[in-house]
Amino acid sequence: MMNVSEAFLARVLQLEEIFTNVSGTFANESYKTRLPGLIHDCVTHNRRRFSEDQCKRLLQLASDMASDAVILLPSQYPEQIAKSPLSDQWENLLKGKGYTWQNSPWFLSEQYMFHLILLLAEYYTTGIDPFHSIKIAELKDNTPWRLLQTAVDLDVAKRSDDHLKRLMKLCLWGNKADGCYKEVKGTMTGVDASLILDDELLLVDHSDKVIQYLEQKAREAPVQTLGIQFINDNSGTELLLDLALADHLLTYQWCAKVTLNVKTEPMYVSDAILADVHEHVVEMQRDTRTSEV
Repeated sequence: MMNVSEAFLARVLQLEEIFTNVSGTFANESYKTRLPGLIHDCVTHNRRRFSEDQCKRLLQLASDMASDAVILLPSQYPEQIAKSPLSDQWENLLKGKGYTWQNSPWFLSEQYMFHLILLLAEYYTTGIDPFHSIKIAELKDNTPWRLLQTAVDLDVAKRSDDHLKRLMKLCLWGNKADGCYKEVKGTMTGVDASLILDDELLLVDHSDKVIQYLEQKAREAPVQTLGIQFINDNSGTELLLDLALADHLLTYQWCAKVTLNVKTEPMYVSDAILADVHEHVVEMQRDTRTSEV
């Protein structure tokens, strides 16, 4: 596990903690509409796979959030927490706090909600990703493949800094397809979907520094010894663009190995896990895909 420096922790503790109890804020509205809506979508997409009890438990969670009920602890689901590597940590964080969904630290409670979904859906027993149906629905749409084609059409005869920068920015804007925020994800569907690459919209752009760093490493050691650690976020459009970037890095010998770091278990609806990577590669190999893909 990565060590967290004392300086970083001190900086975090200086920040104001956002609670979910301020009416009209994004944090508060999330528990009234956004997150209950995500759970309803999850149940709708899994009616054939979930039992009636699983569906009822999840829908009750959605109702609890909207009605500001007390947040239930993992220990109330002993069979599942015995198989979960994280439930004990959540128990320690939440026990004795008396948090309700609309009166709790926002980031903490939203993260816990997704863990609770795994418990209620019996993920640790069945291994069924409760968000898989939502993820695969995106791949069945034409838009992700059209946007991926945008990336692979950039292919050039020789290595180019500008080409690499453009692919990095395509991956960045691919994050708009995050399944946890439907209003933004909605801009990534349909015939009008596009990936805006306007540098004026970037708050911070370290792409030149990244390329300088890669070039420095190439001067210091043979490319065969160089590897890149890639931190992945969402499946679907974003993961397809991540794979295009990884392919470019390997093809044009920026490195000899790219390691994709995905989530160890389902989280935030569209976050990629190992099974998603394998499934995306299989989808890319279908006869209906272009030769470039």
